[in-house]
Amino acid sequence: MEGSFPNQGFERLEKLDISWNIFNGSILLSLGALTSLNTLIFSYNDMGGSFPIQELKNLKSLEFLDISGNGFNNTLSFLEFSTFKRLETLNLGDNAFTGSISEGLCGLKDLRHLDLSYNEFGGTLPQCLGNLTSLTFLDLSENHLTGRLPSFWQPNLQYVDLSHNHLEGVFSFNYSSLEVIRLSGNKITFENGWIPSFQLRALIMQDCGLESILEFLFHQFKLKELDLSHNNLKGRFPYWLLQNNGGLEILNLMNNSFNGQLEIGAKMLPSMTYLNLARNHFEGDILFSAGDDCKLETLDLSHNNFSGEVPERLLSNCTSLSLLRLSHNNFHGQIALFNLTRIADLQLNDNQFEGTLSSLHTNFSHQSYGPVVLHLSNNRLHGEIPHWMGNFAGLIYLNLRDNLFQGQISCQLLSTEIEYLDLSYNSFSGLLPSCFNGNSLRQINLQGNRFSGSIPEALLNISTLNSLDLSDNELLGTILNKSGGNLSSLRFCQLNNVSLLDLSRNSFSGSIPHCLYNLSFAREGGHLYAPPFSDALFTWGIGYRGSNETPLANTYIFQAEVDEESEFVTKYRADTYKNKALNYMSGLDLSDNNLTGEIPYELGALSHIHALNLSHNQLTSFSNLSKIESLDLSYNILSGQIPVELIDLNFLEAFSVAHNNLSGRIPDMKGQFSTFESKSYEGNPFLCGTQVRRKCHDDNDEPSPSQMESRQEASGKWYEIDREIFFASFSVTFIIFVLSVITILYVNSYWQQRLIYHTRRQTSSIGRSKSCCLYISSSHNWRSQQVRLQTIMSANN
Repeated sequence: MEGSFPNQGFERLEKLDISWNIFNGSILLSLGALTSLNTLIFSYNDMGGSFPIQELKNLKSLEFLDISGNGFNNTLSFLEFSTFKRLETLNLGDNAFTGSISEGLCGLKDLRHLDLSYNEFGGTLPQCLGNLTSLTFLDLSENHLTGRLPSFWQPNLQYVDLSHNHLEGVFSFNYSSLEVIRLSGNKITFENGWIPSFQLRALIMQDCGLESILEFLFHQFKLKELDLSHNNLKGRFPYWLLQNNGGLEILNLMNNSFNGQLEIGAKMLPSMTYLNLARNHFEGDILFSAGDDCKLETLDLSHNNFSGEVPERLLSNCTSLSLLRLSHNNFHGQIALFNLTRIADLQLNDNQFEGTLSSLHTNFSHQSYGPVVLHLSNNRLHGEIPHWMGNFAGLIYLNLRDNLFQGQISCQLLSTEIEYLDLSYNSFSGLLPSCFNGNSLRQINLQGNRFSGSIPEALLNISTLNSLDLSDNELLGTILNKSGGNLSSLRFCQLNNVSLLDLSRNSFSGSIPHCLYNLSFAREGGHLYAPPFSDALFTWGIGYRGSNETPLANTYIFQAEVDEESEFVTKYRADTYKNKALNYMSGLDLSDNNLTGEIPYELGALSHIHALNLSHNQLTSFSNLSKIESLDLSYNILSGQIPVELIDLNFLEAFSVAHNNLSGRIPDMKGQFSTFESKSYEGNPFLCGTQVRRKCHDDNDEPSPSQMESRQEASGKWYEIDREIFFASFSVTFIIFVLSVITILYVNSYWQQRLIYHTRRQTSSIGRSKSCCLYISSSHNWRSQQVRLQTIMSANN
């Protein structure tokens, strides 16, 4: 709905809920006349701008006000809320309000529910908040609050959320009514030896710098949710937590330093539905002895050092599992899921599993839903992709990278709504299928296989594609699709949303199309993963619809958490870009093909591209390019001079035109060009300049003082000597000199006699300074040489 609210005929209206519409701020002008209102909810209308609270000043009967999720961004003065003396619930969450929480809020004596979360409030908390004696619910999370944690709260508090601020200090809210505490992202601790008077239902303290398990937890027996993830907890698994809290449903200890062997018994999991022990240092076999009543729905043991086979009882008894992550361990054996027919997220990558996917046949072959995420990369799996995987209507993410799969890609698999497909580094072969679904695929990685033939038109018609990697295959054909001799229907230019395009190490031929500048190389679309510090597994809250509160309740939120990644060669190395980093990376790699012709000038219009690799082709020339970080044009047959416009590429970090036929002066060593080494230009014998230590012919013999100074700064001396030419000319001169001496001695007997005479004199001089024995030996040797020389000369005469 949109527009204004008709206030005539609604003078006695007491409750109004117009949330989740598209009303703008003007509707508040008409709401001010509804003076009988006690409940007003206009959340998530995305109004933006300033909140015109003065338009509501006549609503003095308000008890419940919710304006959350509207994008209001003004500096809020809480003094204006003092008009609403009867206010019990105030929700300003999920806006962009700025300023500090002022004392004007403290006049609302009847306030029971206060939510200021997800704003930009800063400063310290006012002491007068302790005067809100009726307050039961307090959520100040996701702001910029600073200072020490106050100790003036009222004993009626049930729910406290101060997470993700900059608060510090010791928590001392020792009130019997407390049930939920959320302190994540602060530096808050609890006193040792402290015995609380409350029994918590939920404690969430992510990323609080904890070094050990909090001692007061020894006195907690009613926990439903415990999240101590992303801390520095060490030692063995705290089995006593499960023994003391038989009703524990959610336990998250991921990203700590727990170690040793893990033993999960039947009595430890009576109510557990969520268990996350990922990113610790557990090792060895998993000892699992849970009974048939296992209620686990989510189990994440990834990024540990577990080994052996996955316990059969885990896979056969926990039939409710919808999420199973065992990746980055040392598990081995075949994949057998037994009765896990509800799996939606299965991640077993980076282990040593072997066998074929036929072991999954019992679970999924007759199902129409199957997993949403299937991540089996970096194992030892082989065989073909089963045809029944095409029945998974909900499959979004399929990653079989770095295994031993073979065969072809079936059209049945591509008929699903899959978004992420990675089959790289296997042994798939044959032609690429011509049945790619153009409505959902966002990332395709088929590198490192043996696909042959040309690229089908269907693949290039996928309008949603962000990343396409076909490198290191046996593909051929032209990048241009020629029709009737005219360059029409330019194939790759249809990938309008692509940000990473890698066709390297194939056998493509022809020229580079001029229309590639139409590609944006700017990534669009969301990701498939959840943020690593997400604590949205369960949301505990007090319902506040109307005047009657409902008990604390939990709501489960399923989030797919997978690594969306692409590998791309830039700056002379292969880097892997994951998740959000993909938003900042774009590149085009056509290297190691048989491309010919000129590099189109239009490529200079690719303003968003960060890496361009056209090396190892047969390209003949190139012109100016635009903002770029990595440019590799090596191993082509480029000729002419290096364009001086490249000096203006201020973001260029890696550059190579090595092994071409370039000539002339290398551009001045200015900006980024002063950072490139001589190897960037090697293999171009006609290039000259200080970078290759080769003087240009148009340089003056006597440089001016300013030129001398600039050259000294660039290379350390004002002159340059070509080392290759110097050593070549020296060697030739030396050989000519030696041959001339031998010729003269051979032809002229006079110089022969003179040589013998001077040799004898030098020998005698040396012999007198040595011992007698050495003198006799030396003299004898030289006399023998004289006799032989005279004999040779006599024969010649």
